[in-house]
Order: sequence, then structure tokens, then C-alpha cells
Amino acid sequence: MQVIPAIDIRNGRCARLFKGNYAHETVFDNDPLDAALRWIELGAERLHVIDLDGAKDGARVNAQAVRRIVNSVDVPIQMGGGIRTFEDAAVILDMGVELTIFGTAAVENPEDVQLSVETYGARHVCVSVDAKDGFVRTRGWLAETSLRATELLDEMADARGVRNFIYTDTARDGTLSHPNFDAVSEVISQIEYPVMVAGGIATVEDVIKLREIGAAGAITGMAIYTGSLDLAEAIKSAEK
Repeated sequence: MQVIPAIDIRNGRCARLFKGNYAHETVFDNDPLDAALRWIELGAERLHVIDLDGAKDGARVNAQAVRRIVNSVDVPIQMGGGIRTFEDAAVILDMGVELTIFGTAAVENPEDVQLSVETYGARHVCVSVDAKDGFVRTRGWLAETSLRATELLDEMADARGVRNFIYTDTARDGTLSHPNFDAVSEVISQIEYPVMVAGGIATVEDVIKLREIGAAGAITGMAIYTGSLDLAEAIKSAEK
């Protein structure tokens, strides 16, 4: 299992939100590239980059900051936020991002997700299933839906050819309140494909438990920025 540092970009800066609340923002680095280089120095072998402005507004607002990271590091980058169409995904992948992450588009434009899989291959496409109380949320987690997370997983895997997934419990994200392990276990057992997990990770023990229940990756943000989780130690615990 990989431990994957999250670099969330808002207004060109590296910031974290509390439960996805755009009014509750903490800026940790004025230059997101500084964060990227710091996490790589500590052993990160993959980065999770999110355009927070794009996630909310549906446009790749922080493309320049993302491009700087892509051009400056030698580890794979997975990127989401504002990728609503096949054309958006094409721009990101052609930029050098390894894995494009669809969230809202998986609900609103599933054909574009499928086209991306067919054009670039399943290894370059990921769907992030962001849920609260089991129901999917979209548009930067601001919009509620009546679609269950398990239903979206099934459709994306069975009908759209997606083979990489992220599951985020939006009520836990940025809270350091530990993952919802029951929900994570349900999602992982639902499909046979790799699932990375985000939301609430706070300790090395959380990382170990995610590894034990079969997560492919643990995406961590607030914990490593505040120091409650030592990234190097977490990476070692994930490899055991």
C-alpha cells in the first residue's frame, strides 16, 4: 500500500479545507511546489494533487501551479478537481499527469469517463467516489445526490471500464477523526479493483488498519501538514 500526500491548491496556494468547507481554509504553503518537494524528500513515491477552485467551479483554475509540479518532480502524479469532460482529462494527461481523477463527471458525464478509458487506457483514469452518509456528493462536495456510493462504484467498474478508485468520506476529510473503517471495508469488498482511501487519516495506526483491510493507497493531507502523522514513518508502516 502506498501513502500518498495530498496537495490541494486554492488560489495558487497549498491549502486544506475542513470537511470540504471552502469557508474553513488553512494555507500551509504559498507555493504548492514547496510542499511537493518536501513530501518527496521524505519518501513519497506518488502525489495526489487537487485543484480546489476547479472542483467547485468546474474549471482548471490552477493549471499553471499543477504544471510546475509535474515539470519539477520525478514521481507519478494523480490529479483531480474541475475535470468534468473528456477534453479536460486530455489536457491533464497530455501535461504529464499519470492518473486523471473524475469526481462530478462520473455522475454527470459518465460517457466522458468511458471515452477517457477507451482513449488513454484504464491505467490513466480514476474515479473518486466522494460520499457522506453513504451518498455521493459532487461539485467540490457542495452538491448532494441520491446516488449511493456503492451504486456509482458498480456503474463505473461494470459499465464504464474504470479500474482505479478513490473513496473519500467527506464528513471525515480534514478532521483527523480517523477513517470510517466500516464504510471503507464495504467499498473495498464491493469491487475487485484498487481503492485508495482518503478522509480522516490521523495516525500510523490508521495507515496500518487501512493496509490490513486491503486499501491500495492512503491519501493523507491534514495529518502530515499539522504533524500528527510522520510521513516517513507512515510510508514504512504501509510497506510492512
